Amino acid sequence: MLSILALAALTAVSGLTIASLKRAPLHTATAVSRATSFTGSDAPRSALRPGPPAPARVATLASAGPCVDVPILLYHYIRVDNNPHDQVGWGLSVSPAEFRAQMDWLRRAGGRTVTLAQVIDALDGGPALPPRAVVLTFDDGYADFATAALPVLAGDGFVATDFVVSGFIGRSGYMNPTQVVQADQDGMIIGAHTVDHVDLTALSTAAAAAEIDVSRATLQRLLRHPVRDFAYPYGDVNPVVAGLAGAAGFDDAVGTSMGTVQCSASRYLLHRTRVGGGDTVWSFAVKAGVQGPPRGWQDPSPI
Repeated sequence: MLSILALAALTAVSGLTIASLKRAPLHTATAVSRATSFTGSDAPRSALRPGPPAPARVATLASAGPCVDVPILLYHYIRVDNNPHDQVGWGLSVSPAEFRAQMDWLRRAGGRTVTLAQVIDALDGGPALPPRAVVLTFDDGYADFATAALPVLAGDGFVATDFVVSGFIGRSGYMNPTQVVQADQDGMIIGAHTVDHVDLTALSTAAAAAEIDVSRATLQRLLRHPVRDFAYPYGDVNPVVAGLAGAAGFDDAVGTSMGTVQCSASRYLLHRTRVGGGDTVWSFAVKAGVQGPPRGWQDPSPI
């Protein structure tokens, strides 16, 4: 794999750029994880009703090594999408009021947010995760994470990870450098999400390595500390790309394949569950692994 210094030397000598490295597709393996998660609108009707208390999660030993059952939730936008023709945008958007209700209920239901580092520590024999643990993640580094999500998270005493596309920092609709740094200083985790939000499985090995390495290096220069977590754009990953994430120095990586059982041997293929526009606080509770609110519950502290 190309290191940052080697990549810099290569580009200086040959004039290659990240864009020019993307010409040869990567054919060495087929994708092992695609974007297969669902939003609340795809959930069965039973998911919208209060259910029994969530079972306690315990570490298990499987063929994949030590495993732990912990949901990793995936958000994108925290906004109101008023475009009736933008079904994709609607599906990726949770309104500020709904997000506040979800977080408030998570706190009332005894949910405990943990970081991916804590999940990996538990898999490696460190401290066990607390009961009703859940990981909150956000993709792309949208500006509404800083303006709409972070105040709610801080108010409920929660931690979340935002996977930032380093090349999009400062663009319209995305966090600027000051907001990224402030989120980090406020206790949130900043992860990497490549430079250009591209399908890494469609690139040459060198180009995929550059997207991964440069994104980490850029964020580390901005934050002045190591960046440990990575997310594959679109959830597209194959064994070669997963290996590049590990070789780049990341401790873990997440995709979009559904599931809540996270295993040590699959630390670069961790599962996530999407929360989107069709979700209610009841379907959210099912996805978060906590007991749902009683029928008719209303958030006592709405926006």
